[in-house]
Amino acid sequence: MPIATLQRTLKAPRDYCWAWLADFGALDRLHPPGNLTEFHCEGSHIGARRFARFKPEMGVAGQIIERLDVAIAPTVIVYSIVENYPLPMLDYVAVVQFAEVIPGTTLITWEGHYTEGALPAAQMDPLLRDFYGLFMDNIEKAYALGRKPGESPY
Repeated sequence: MPIATLQRTLKAPRDYCWAWLADFGALDRLHPPGNLTEFHCEGSHIGARRFARFKPEMGVAGQIIERLDVAIAPTVIVYSIVENYPLPMLDYVAVVQFAEVIPGTTLITWEGHYTEGALPAAQMDPLLRDFYGLFMDNIEKAYALGRKPGESPY
């Protein structure tokens, strides 16, 4: 089973980073405007699902449904894709870990575990890491702009 991993230290406190990603419905505000054509979320409780569709140019044909599986504040979040797979992979489970490096910074390790599908791991891994990097960049950007968790950096 391949694992796409991105580890980065953000210039933002752990509680701030945690608040962004523990709010399961806030992910749409980390995407650039227009990336998503549909987004809704059932909440931020274990078992909650979020539903997203991307603009056609992004090459994702269909709705992605993710479920929040584990949230242990403020150290780990686990979520998975459930019900259908519009992406060229299967059995996706993400593990996001948060650690304070020095006060005011957060080491985030984001791992995507999956089974290869239409794309081999050599092509899928960089795509997943790009998404993780986008989210991390925008959390850090929102913090630098003085935004509260959940307030878009755009």
